[in-house]
Amino acid sequence: MDIYAYIIVITAGLLFGSFTNVIIARMPAGESIVSPPSRCPRCREQLRAVDLVPVFSYLFLRGHCRHCQGKISPRYPLVEALCALLFIGVYLRWGLSTVTAAGWVFAVILLAAAFIDIDHGIIPNRLTYPAIVMGLVLSFRTLAFLPALYGTLAFGGLMLAVAFISNGGMGGGDVKLAAVIGAFTGLTGSAVTLLLASFSGAIFGLIIMTVEKTGRKTPVKFGPFLAASAYTAFLFADAIASWYLGFL
Repeated sequence: MDIYAYIIVITAGLLFGSFTNVIIARMPAGESIVSPPSRCPRCREQLRAVDLVPVFSYLFLRGHCRHCQGKISPRYPLVEALCALLFIGVYLRWGLSTVTAAGWVFAVILLAAAFIDIDHGIIPNRLTYPAIVMGLVLSFRTLAFLPALYGTLAFGGLMLAVAFISNGGMGGGDVKLAAVIGAFTGLTGSAVTLLLASFSGAIFGLIIMTVEKTGRKTPVKFGPFLAASAYTAFLFADAIASWYLGFL
């Protein structure tokens, strides 16, 4: 991979990571993600362009607001750096293609969904509904429309059935995120996502129960596991499915 391509991809990832932070901060509150301009959450002073350089502004300001010296959450540079890493992963897998562009959109959606679920225990309709549409539209240039539609209906429908049977054990946001994942990854990607998310979520739940001495009904937010597994499936679904079927 050319060094200049690395720089371009990392820069794009950092910038979109900054935008992802806006989604995470504003969407659960029902606020616009395009206006007003970014402000300090404490003193409400509008931030200048020099204060909004992804990661570097945080380091330069030592994690504090220029105006009120209030502490800035390390979550901001973390999300920006994660987004850059996700962008690199997609580019390394798919090169310069429409699949890569779709993967970058998908990465932003998954990253926002995961952190909103961690913070608020929800995955907003304002995120998932447009994401389903974007996945289906982009499918015309990626996996094709019908496979995307089948993935949306199958994975979303399966998770809806699980939510109904579990009587609230799974939230509606997870159901709609599953539909998004189906639109971007199709049936194979959905199956791989479910396998990986179920396994990783179960392991995490066991660790929490062991460490905190809690019972089997300890709630575990499933959105982050779906998001991480879906990203993995977007890159390697076919290889993982082939390995798994061969293992069986």
